[in-house]
Amino acid sequence: MKRKYLDDLGVKKRWDQINDEREKRWKKQRETYGFDDRETWNLDSAFYEWLYERLMMYKEIGGKIVNLDSGKFEYGGKIYSQAELIDEMLKRLEFNFSDKYNDWEEDQYKYVHEIEKMWAVVLPAMWW
Repeated sequence: MKRKYLDDLGVKKRWDQINDEREKRWKKQRETYGFDDRETWNLDSAFYEWLYERLMMYKEIGGKIVNLDSGKFEYGGKIYSQAELIDEMLKRLEFNFSDKYNDWEEDQYKYVHEIEKMWAVVLPAMWW
């Protein structure tokens, strides 16, 4: 399956790259539900992939319609624009997808898992 933003980043280890004898079942699930159970195996990874792709497109297309520098969001005692929070999440998502990320390193784990908190802060403004 082509996934431009993840492909451009070089992310190869993805849930949708698994193909085996269960493909017929997954195809039927996709026809019924719009997705298959592979997305639930590592829901955190599937969510990060989903979020990265949507944030990239939002910046690329939505940024031409909405002023992403307007709006102020408080996170971690600092004030961010919508664009700054999106960029910060993208940076952390890219680190998560990299070979440098080691989730056994507490500081790295905390750095990556602030994404969810940032997303919660900016989510209400994510429309165009």
